[in-house]
Amino acid sequence: MMTNEERRIREADGNRNPFRVPEGYFEQFDERLMAALPEARTRQSRTVRLVPRLWRYAAALLVVAGLGTALYLGTPGERTLTAETEEEFYNEELDYVMVGNMEIAEYLTEAE
Repeated sequence: MMTNEERRIREADGNRNPFRVPEGYFEQFDERLMAALPEARTRQSRTVRLVPRLWRYAAALLVVAGLGTALYLGTPGERTLTAETEEEFYNEELDYVMVGNMEIAEYLTEAE
């Protein structure tokens, strides 16, 4: 449904297109566009290495040496527990869990 304003415009102009292109506009369009563009600069590209190759090898060597040292020194060897250290170990563990000797004895007699 057309509004009154649309009807008035259609009656005044009909179905003709009010937009017109000047004569020869598209024939010279390329030349005018290229003339309006700035001149393109030619650039020389070059590669800049942020970290020289020698530094990368040195860093890799340090990482490998550090990991090897950490693994070598951190690997536990054979450890033997003496009776004294074993008793200290169990006493510390029992203190940690807050279980007394009587409670342990009761638990063991119930289990049998």
